[in-house]
Amino acid sequence: MSTAPPPIAAPVPPAGQPAQAGLSEASRLINTFFAPRKTFEDLQRNSSWWVPWLVATIFGILFSVVFVQKIDMVRFTRQQIEQSKLAQRQMDQLSPEQQERAIQQRAAINKVVFYISPVFGLIGGLIMAAILMAVFNFGFAAEIPFGRALAVVFYSFLPRIIVVTLLVVSLWVAADPNTIDIANNPMPTNPAFFMDQQGNKFIYGLLSWIDIFALWVTVLLGLGFSAASPNRKLTPKTTIATMLVLYGIVALIGAGLKAAFS
Repeated sequence: MSTAPPPIAAPVPPAGQPAQAGLSEASRLINTFFAPRKTFEDLQRNSSWWVPWLVATIFGILFSVVFVQKIDMVRFTRQQIEQSKLAQRQMDQLSPEQQERAIQQRAAINKVVFYISPVFGLIGGLIMAAILMAVFNFGFAAEIPFGRALAVVFYSFLPRIIVVTLLVVSLWVAADPNTIDIANNPMPTNPAFFMDQQGNKFIYGLLSWIDIFALWVTVLLGLGFSAASPNRKLTPKTTIATMLVLYGIVALIGAGLKAAFS
């Protein structure tokens, strides 16, 4: 009597070997712009965040070098003071000689601040990651660890390097780079750019937040926290809507402060 041969078992991958290879760092960077969900889902495999931070840092340093070379820092500092009621009141209490000395000192400080801006970027990313991790973990059971939240933040901010690149080009080709309002609203990516700054400052400040790149980053943050979460009930619609609400609150506060102090 013949016996049927036993079924051949499917090969089992060795223990610890992933069923599918993850994305390379280059693929993550590219996909952030064209297929962001792939990047954010890959963060469950590897939550490394230093590559997007390093890329942003390189672009930031490039901008700082060009800015300091092309912009009159003393003039830039004077413009900052003119746009701040508080700074103007402080200057009014000084003699002309003291005012000039204070402006020179602030100009030197501004130059240093531009060069060390990547440090502030890192600190800002740490703070934002902690806040958003708390919002989504406690509010929506996202179950995202801090390292992964930090990676979501830094990858989401990658579109800002487009803004930095455009600013660098503008500084190089402008007949007078000092006419570019770097500290306030340098690019025509929001409705406020086309308005008079001396008009309704609250409306101006509010419309400056309706910025193409800022909204792009906000949507990426929402998509990122959804895709990077093991909780499949946390949908992109929920996280994106949450981020837009949070962004709207920050925009209202920012516009109010601008109207009050500028």
